[in-house]
Amino acid sequence: MLVGVISDTHDDYTAVRRLAEIFKHRGVEAVIHAGDWTSPFMMLKMRRVFPEVSIYTVFGNNDGDRYMFAKRAADAKVEVLGEGALLQIGGRRIGIYHGTAEVLVEAMARSGMFDVVIYGHTHKVDIRRVNGTLVLNPGEACGCATERKTAALLDLKTLEVELVEASSPSTQF
Repeated sequence: MLVGVISDTHDDYTAVRRLAEIFKHRGVEAVIHAGDWTSPFMMLKMRRVFPEVSIYTVFGNNDGDRYMFAKRAADAKVEVLGEGALLQIGGRRIGIYHGTAEVLVEAMARSGMFDVVIYGHTHKVDIRRVNGTLVLNPGEACGCATERKTAALLDLKTLEVELVEASSPSTQF
């Protein structure tokens, strides 16, 4: 099962649309967003590209209006998992957390509870293994801190990650 992983979109609709189109072209079966959509309306825009794909998200520190966020998520059929969650899809246990406390990301990775830990917040790509757990931060979709508009493709069968950019070819890890 191929999953698109994205974070820190911060209202960059053009980048979100481009990355979603890459996901669609590659045949992703689900999308995981690690928080900081910023505007709840961004979920509706992503849903337009993916009318049939499951989309899961956690809150980020810039997703302030939780009431409106939950309402728009319901309208867009996006499953909001709260601050952090265990998501079981594709035979894998995936921990999702925005990443505002780095120590929690590390604790999740070392806990043995997850096959994969997905986080965002730092706006920096992070692909590594900790005690057999894949740790994945897809970087930032908005490009506001690094000028790279990145997301990731995660193969849940092999746990291989491919980094994709809104404006360039992919990089295999």
